[in-house]
Formats: sequence, structure tokens, C-alpha cells
Amino acid sequence: MKSILKYILFFCFSFILNLFSYSQTFNWQAKLEGVENAGYYKIFLNSDVTSHLHHAFPDIRLYDDKNNEIQYILSQKKTIYDKGKRTELKILKNKYRKFKHFTEVIVENSENIEISNLIFKVVNTNNPVFIKIMGSSDTQKWYILKNNYPTVPDITNADTTEIKVMNLPRSDFKYIKILFNDYDEQNIEVIKVYYHDLADIRAEFTQLPKPEITQKDTLDKSIVTVKFNEAQFIDMFTFGIQGPEFYLRKVQMMKDDTGTVASPGEAFYDQMKKDFWLGSLKSNRINLADYKAQKVVFVIDNKDNQPLKIFKVNAYQLKNYMITYLLPDTKYHLLYGSENTNFPSYDLPYFKDTIPEILPETYIYNIKRKANAGMKINTIWNFPVQYLWLIIGISAIILIIISILLLKQTVKKHKNQE
Repeated sequence: MKSILKYILFFCFSFILNLFSYSQTFNWQAKLEGVENAGYYKIFLNSDVTSHLHHAFPDIRLYDDKNNEIQYILSQKKTIYDKGKRTELKILKNKYRKFKHFTEVIVENSENIEISNLIFKVVNTNNPVFIKIMGSSDTQKWYILKNNYPTVPDITNADTTEIKVMNLPRSDFKYIKILFNDYDEQNIEVIKVYYHDLADIRAEFTQLPKPEITQKDTLDKSIVTVKFNEAQFIDMFTFGIQGPEFYLRKVQMMKDDTGTVASPGEAFYDQMKKDFWLGSLKSNRINLADYKAQKVVFVIDNKDNQPLKIFKVNAYQLKNYMITYLLPDTKYHLLYGSENTNFPSYDLPYFKDTIPEILPETYIYNIKRKANAGMKINTIWNFPVQYLWLIIGISAIILIIISILLLKQTVKKHKNQE
């Protein structure tokens, strides 16, 4: 009986270990141009790279020729001018969930103001903090704005410090939920939550590959479908339109390809349907953020008017960079595009204020798909999390039953000896 128990214990332990084991597997690779001088450089991430990344780009790594991982900071070519005015958001819930190892905060945006940044006043901590931010109109259906996003608190000797997230997708959700997960699983004590009133945002864009455009007109609607060869992160659409001298039409935009669902009941913000207007006196563009799609449908409400003709759709992406310290006479390469890789936790973001604003650039070349791309070797057992806990519970019950049987057998044996 004891030998059987040993085998069962070994099987259960191996099974549970395999459930949670994973390895970083990247599907794409590229080389980096060499540099002449040691120092900080910007590495431009073009759409050939970003199209294979996940939201906010957690799945990209830089290595030298000795396969040492090189730390970096992600940056966008964007300048934000704020009015210096902070508005405090009402905290509806502020609770540390001890057994889940995160702090949950829900705030109310009672006036449905469009918000693109959040500032958290917290009890001082020096650890990096991973944040998940979601928005909802009714506290029932939540959309992910940032997922497992790494931030570093401002360094200070005071009792409190601030954590800032300045690049949220602009949204007017009435409720915002924030989950704070400390790197060492310590409680994050949130005191207040603010947002900045922004006066202006200036950004530089790069044009994405031209999509295929088709248009179908019905009695009162025009359905325009825009399709790329592969999914792209889109920060802006612009439209070329033929129509009457004056027009103003409402447009509904939606993704037509399968969206990424983080977990049951959750979806990324890019899966929301969005409304905007096309008009003869307007710029006829829509600004987005972290919007990943391969196929987008625009439904134009013509009412009783003649259909507009969309003869051109251009898509643009904010210029994205990696900022890192490079050495001459050293070869570097990138690995990116992974199904299971989360954000790294580096020291460099703590010292970003010491990096010069104007930096030389180096570029990526020889982009190619890895030979083993798409091979799912990260886990042996691939179940949803709720099923994993169910299996663990069943395994524990089996072990308890076997232990009871073993104990009864031992007691019976002692009685027979007596």
C-alpha cells in the first residue's frame, strides 16, 4: 500500500507541476544594426515587428551575442501637455485581497469625462508594480485598458509616493477598476486616485501598409470593410471621401476578426464598438489607442441621403521605440511574438529621467519567423484556470482517501499483532 501511495504522490506532484510550468517561446527574431559608440540608443519598432506583439508589447526581448538579456524601456514618439490641473476620482472600493495577492480599487468617473491617464497616490514602496486597468459602464461588463502592465513608483523619501500611467486608451467609462500586484506580493495601499486634464498631445505617426477596401451600399447604409494582410496596431484612421458639398454622417466602427479575450467575461477595449462622425467640415479621422485588428467594418448611416464614396482609407501607428544601452563591437538580436510571455521587470525604468531626450537611432533588419514558430511547448496540460484548481482539489481528495485507507490498514495490522 505504501509503494502505491508513493507512486500516486509522485504522479500528482508531477501533474500539478506541469500544469503551472511554462517557458518563454518566441515566434519571431531579428537582428540589430551595430553601433559605433557606447551609449543609449532608440530602436524603431516598425509594423513588421509590432504586428506580431500583444497589447502594450509585453512579448519582446533584446539579447547580446552571449545571449545575455539586455534591459530596455518602451517609448512612443508622443509629447503630452497637461494643464497642471488634477481631478480626484471618487474611490468606491479599496480592498487588499490577501489570498489573491492584489489590491483592488474601483473609482467612479461620475461625469463620464474622457480619461487617458491615471495617477495613484500610495504608501511609499520601491518595488515595481504590475497593474491591470479595466473600464465598465455598468460594473458588469469590463473591458481591459491595460493588462499586467509594469510601472515603477516615483523615488522619494516621503511617506507617500505616486504611480503614474499616462498612456491609457482614451475612454469615458463611468467605472474604472484597478488591480495592483506588487512584485513581492506585498499590499499596495492606495490613498487617492487622480487624472490630469490634458491641453494637447503631439505625436509622430508611421503609415501602416495600405489595406484592402470594399464598400457595399444598402437603402440607408454604406458598409465599408477595411482589411490588412495581418493584424496591426492602429492609432489613427483617415478617410478620403467623395460626396455632396455638405454632409454629416454618423459612423459605427467594429472589429470583424476574432478579438483577444483575456479570460471569461473580459475583453480588450479594442473590441468595443465605437461611434464617430464624418463631415464635410471635419478632418475625417478617428484617433485610437492600442487598437489591434486585421479587419475593421465601418457602417455609415446615410439616412435619406445619397451614399458617401470612401475611395481611400489610410491607417497610422504611433512611432514606437525601445530605448537601451548598447556597446560597439557587440552583436544584438531581438526575439518577439509569444503566447505566454509577460512584461519583464527591469531596473532601468527607475532611472529614465537620467537618459537624454535626444538619442541616436539604430535599426532592426533581417526579420524572420523562427523555424519552430507556433509550436505549443509551453505547457503539457492546457486547461482554463478554474479547471486547474478543480483538478488540484480532486487530487487532494484522492490523497486524503488513500491516507485514511492506509491509516485504517495500519491500525488493523497493529490489532492483529496484539
